[in-house]
Amino acid sequence: MEIVHIVLGKVNTNKMNGVNKVVDNLAKNQIELGHNVTIWGITKNPIHSYPERNYHTVLFLDRSKFLLPKGIRKALKEVKNGTVFHFHGGFIPQFFFVAMVLKSKGFSYVFTSHGSYNKVAMERNYWKKRIFIRLFDKALVNEAKSMHFIGKSEIAGAQDVFNFSDYALIPNGQSFNMELFSQKRNLSGMTIFGFCGRLDIKTKGLDILFEGFAKFLEVSQNRKAELWVIGEGPEKQTLERFSTQLGIADNIRFWGSVFGERKLKLMRNLDYMVLSSRNEGLPGVILEAAALGVPSIVSKETNMADYLEKYTAGFSLEENNSEQIQKSMQKATETKMNNRLEELQIGAVQMVLKEFDWRSIAARVTKMYV
Repeated sequence: MEIVHIVLGKVNTNKMNGVNKVVDNLAKNQIELGHNVTIWGITKNPIHSYPERNYHTVLFLDRSKFLLPKGIRKALKEVKNGTVFHFHGGFIPQFFFVAMVLKSKGFSYVFTSHGSYNKVAMERNYWKKRIFIRLFDKALVNEAKSMHFIGKSEIAGAQDVFNFSDYALIPNGQSFNMELFSQKRNLSGMTIFGFCGRLDIKTKGLDILFEGFAKFLEVSQNRKAELWVIGEGPEKQTLERFSTQLGIADNIRFWGSVFGERKLKLMRNLDYMVLSSRNEGLPGVILEAAALGVPSIVSKETNMADYLEKYTAGFSLEENNSEQIQKSMQKATETKMNNRLEELQIGAVQMVLKEFDWRSIAARVTKMYV
C-alpha cells in the first residue's frame, strides 16, 4: 500500500512534540509491515533537518496558514492512484486546503486529531475554535474516510461538534528496549517522582501536582522524596517561584529539555511518573516510562487510568486534585517501603507488551485505510 502522512512540521523526534513521535513510529512500523510510506511536512523552513529515518520525507513551503502549501499540486501529479493520505492534528488550517485538493483528485484520507477536540481542550478559546471548526475542520472531518481517536475522552468531544459515524479507537504504541530496561535504577530509600513534558501549568495540571507534592511532604513528615521535572516551557520560572512559595524548592529538580537516551536514563531512575493532566489524548510519556518498568500515577483525563488498573501498573486519581495526589504519593511510597514496587514495575512492562506493541498498532491503523 502507498501511504502518505501529512503533518505540520518535519516529524523531528528531537522536539518535545508527541505527534512527531507517534507519526515517526507509525511510519517506521508500516514500512516494516511491507508498505511504502512517505511523510509530507508543511513547514516555513523546508530544510531537511531531522534525525535519520527509514522513510522518505517531502517538505512543502508554508506560505500562509490560509493558502495551499507550495508544491502540493505538483507533488500530487506523481502520486500513484490508490494512495491513502493520513492527516495528523486538529486546528491546522493548511490541512483544509490540502484535503480539498485531495478530494478533487479522487484521493481518500484518514484523520487523527491527536486530542484536539477533547472537551477540556475545547473550553480554551471556545468561540474561536467553534468558528474555526465551521470554517475549516468541519469540512475536513466530513470528507474523511474515517476518524482515528487515541483516547476515549476525545470521542465525546468530537461528537459534540462533528457528525461522523466511521471511526476507530486505537491507542498509540510504545517500543520496548531491553537494554535500557536492564540498566540500574533508583534503589535508595528516597522516593523519586517525575514529570516529563511541556511545562504548561493548566493543561498538564502542574499546579495541583506541586501542591499535592507539598502536602505529601508535610504529611509524611520527612523529606526523603524528590520530584524531577523534565521539560521546558514559558512557565518554567513561574513553577520555580511556585515551588519556593510552597517551601518545596529543595525537593524539586528542574532538568530542562532532555532528549533521546539521556532522557530515558533519567526516567529509568524514577520510582513513579506522575501526570495529573486536565486534558490529554494519550500521553506517550506514560508509555515510555512503563516500557522502562516505571509505574505511574495518573488522572483519569490522561485516558490511561483503565490500562494502569488492568495491569496493576500504577495508581489513578479518584479526583484530579492536590489531595488525591498527596494520597496517591503516600500510597506509592508505602508500596516501595513494603517491597511491593516490583509488582507494579512488572505490570507496567506487561501493559506495554500486551496493549501498546507498535507493530500491532500500526497494523490496526493501516486497516482503516482499506
